[in-house]
Amino acid sequence: MTQNATPLDETLDFDREIAELETAIATLKRRQTEIELAERERIVLERQSNELKHKGSKQPEAKQELAQIKSRIEQLDLTLESRLLNEWKLMWEPFWQAVRFGGLGIAIGWFISTWGR
Repeated sequence: MTQNATPLDETLDFDREIAELETAIATLKRRQTEIELAERERIVLERQSNELKHKGSKQPEAKQELAQIKSRIEQLDLTLESRLLNEWKLMWEPFWQAVRFGGLGIAIGWFISTWGR
């Protein structure tokens, strides 16, 4: 913020930051719901797959249904893994920025103290 910032500017910035935070929370809730639904669907599909295997998968319809279930489970696994990787990336990004800029600050401080002698 600049030195000439007015209380109105600060209020607008604060309101904007709150709106961004609300949007981020809504996005996280939506992701959590999607993940929970995908996990439930995966469990149901695995149960169906196991039932078909135990009933006997010698019939062409059963084999086709098993293949469809397996394909859908693989799609769900990919969705869950990609969500997990995205969330992991978002979680660790601030840490790595702190490491990067902290390390840069230490290097600059060391250089200044060495150069100043």
